[in-house]
Amino acid sequence: MLLRLCIAICLYFVVSAGMAHAQTVTLRPRIEANGPAVTMGDVFDGVPSAIAGRALSPAPQPGQVGSLQISVLSAAASAAGLDFTAPPGVRAVQMIRPGGARATIPATADARTLSDAAVHRGDMVNLVYEMPGMSLTMRARALEDGAVGQGIRLINTSSNRTIDATVTGAGAARANP
Repeated sequence: MLLRLCIAICLYFVVSAGMAHAQTVTLRPRIEANGPAVTMGDVFDGVPSAIAGRALSPAPQPGQVGSLQISVLSAAASAAGLDFTAPPGVRAVQMIRPGGARATIPATADARTLSDAAVHRGDMVNLVYEMPGMSLTMRARALEDGAVGQGIRLINTSSNRTIDATVTGAGAARANP
C-alpha cells in the first residue's frame, strides 16, 4: 500500500513537472522569414532560443507571400513542448519573405486570415508559368476562391486542363514546373 502511494506521488510529480515547464507562445503580428525556411522564432513570440531556429516550412520566394495552416503551427508547437492557443477564427497565417521590392502586409488579424480572397471562383486570372530562362502568361478560370499565397486550381480555357497555382494578387496567380 505504501509502495503504491509512493509510485503515485512520483508519477504525479513527473507529469506535473512536464506541464509546468511548457513555455507559452503567441503568434507574431507579422511573420517574416529572413532565410530559406520559416522558423519557430519567425512565427512565435516567446520561443526558447534553443528551438527558435527550428524550420517549420520552406519560405516563399524573396518579395513573395505564403501561408501556413494553423493546424500545422499547433502541431509544431505541441511537438516542441510549447503551449500555444490559436486565435479564434484564424485558420492560416500569412508569411512574407522580404527581398527585391519590399512587400508589406498590415499587421492585423485580418491579414492573417484566408477569408479575404484575392481570386474568386469563376474569375478570369492572369496566370504566369515560370521556368528558368522563360516565362509564359495566359488567362485561366479559377475553380475555387483563394487568398494571396494560397494554392488554388485553375482551368486553362483553351485546353480544359486543370492547373495548380499560387495566388499572387488580385486576379493573378503563378504556376511553377
